[in-house]
Amino acid sequence: MTQVSKRLLGKELEQKVYETFWETIVKINKKDDASAFFGEFFSRNEKINFTKRLSIAALLHKGYDWRSISNILKVSLATIGKMASKMDSGGFRSFFEKVDREESWRSFWKDLAKTYIAITHPDKFARLGREGVDVVYFRKKKRTLL
Repeated sequence: MTQVSKRLLGKELEQKVYETFWETIVKINKKDDASAFFGEFFSRNEKINFTKRLSIAALLHKGYDWRSISNILKVSLATIGKMASKMDSGGFRSFFEKVDREESWRSFWKDLAKTYIAITHPDKFARLGREGVDVVYFRKKKRTLL
């Protein structure tokens, strides 16, 4: 667990520190820059915790059940519960509305679903193979007027 100093900042200074932090984050607009910044900014454990929390939120958003999330990400149900309690906040809703519109994220979900099928149903995955999984689980839906 991350340690927080018992020595508190004054309210005004604390507000200024937060503003500076978020202004810095907003200025990072390239993946390589973000990776370099957060790679140096976060400790190894902080990066793992942060990315797992984001992954939990993403999987909850996509409707995965808690047990599956626990198995995929190797996290406790209590951790999933903490994230689930935050899912209705405006920040998460706004984030996922933006993310759902991006093609790269749709591709990510498809790959994640394939991995999930491979882990949870290895017998089916072995019989179908990666291309067969595409055909059975991800075939394009026919568009109709009705």
